[in-house]
Amino acid sequence: MKKLKYIFLFSCLWLVACTQDNEWLEDLQPESMEAVVHLNLQCAEINVKTRSTTPQDPQTDNPMYHLYLLHYNNEGQLIEEDTQEKDFKGSPQLTCQWNPTLRITSDAVETICLVANMKGAAPAKWPETLAKLKESCATLQFGSNGLIVEKKMYMFGYYEGTLTSGQYINIMMGRMAATLKFVVNAANANETYHYRITNIEIINASKQCYYFPHNSTNENFIGDNISESFKENNEITSSIEELTFYYQIGENIYPTTENRTKVKISAQKGERYNAGSKYYPNWQYRWGATKNYTVVLGSDAPGTANRNYSLYRNNNYTFNITLNN
Repeated sequence: MKKLKYIFLFSCLWLVACTQDNEWLEDLQPESMEAVVHLNLQCAEINVKTRSTTPQDPQTDNPMYHLYLLHYNNEGQLIEEDTQEKDFKGSPQLTCQWNPTLRITSDAVETICLVANMKGAAPAKWPETLAKLKESCATLQFGSNGLIVEKKMYMFGYYEGTLTSGQYINIMMGRMAATLKFVVNAANANETYHYRITNIEIINASKQCYYFPHNSTNENFIGDNISESFKENNEITSSIEELTFYYQIGENIYPTTENRTKVKISAQKGERYNAGSKYYPNWQYRWGATKNYTVVLGSDAPGTANRNYSLYRNNNYTFNITLNN
């Protein structure tokens, strides 16, 4: 009988010790509280010349029209109560100060994410974990001219670190697309020979972009072709030596051979002739067959050893293309 009593007493002591240990751990959980943080947001600078056939003001190309705020706690869980919106109501801004009230946890690393200009196109439900957001993509909206619809460039920025009440945080909003600028000239353009561009096509233009930067976009690559035809302001002559065009596409990082982005420029060469007479000349141009000039795009110039065919978001790329023959 005594032996059985000892075993019972030992078991009770062990259970009490476990209960006390759990209570001690709960006392160490970080404290959650509401606090106001001060966000200073600034758009990344853009510096591109406007397309000669579609004049635009670069300063209106990437301001903030609307913002979403997402707050993920120290365990990477979305705090849905903290999801907020800020609408600039027709007065887009290149900079912004926002003082949201958030539920923060003391001495814990948390993440604030800002998404710009996605009103009406945002997910029905934002990812419930930070890990899922990092693997999520936004689908870019393009117009028929290869530019972002209504000039409302999607932008993303984030802060990762501890949060305290009254803290000031600077966040740079980066464009979720790349700008491609094509400067096109012709080797033999003069008074006798003119060139005119009839069409520009971007092949494998990426339509998606991860919210967070990635090392490769092949896994979720969705490419499309952007095609634009021209009937005016499209001639290269002795007086107009080059034409400038620009487009916007999603990032395309370390693409496979079949996913590489290309540009195909269709052009005609015209030869000057007199459609009138010796005494009443009427100079015209007789246009030849359309020729296509295709260039594979990338961060490195063609011919570079181990060329990098990536096109990174929030970057401006300039490609100088010469038409021959």
